Amino acid sequence: MRIRINDIECRFGQGRYEIVKWQPNGYYNKQQEYVADGWELSGGFYRRDNVSIDANCFVNPETCYTIATLHYDDGEGCCDMRTIGPRLLDLSKTERADFFAVYEYAEDRIRQEELETEE
Repeated sequence: MRIRINDIECRFGQGRYEIVKWQPNGYYNKQQEYVADGWELSGGFYRRDNVSIDANCFVNPETCYTIATLHYDDGEGCCDMRTIGPRLLDLSKTERADFFAVYEYAEDRIRQEELETEE
């Protein structure tokens, strides 16, 4: 399941539902700049001065971080949401509106999936 509105998305990953915020990836397509600056590719990482960057960081135009996780509670018949620190509070007013719209859609979809699994 994936539900995305603008930069806010709910997806299933790592055995749980998570709501993430997408943003531009500052590393995208910049590996040659790093190589020119002395970084060397070794074992899937660009390395320099005891610092390493995973080579995959240069591949995608966007990157994301988790704002909250959702866990279905059988006893209550709904999801429990756990936010990550103040990340929800750090969203702009528009992003918060998108967050709650995604959460509303995800809650309904997860509840339906759980009911179908029980049948």
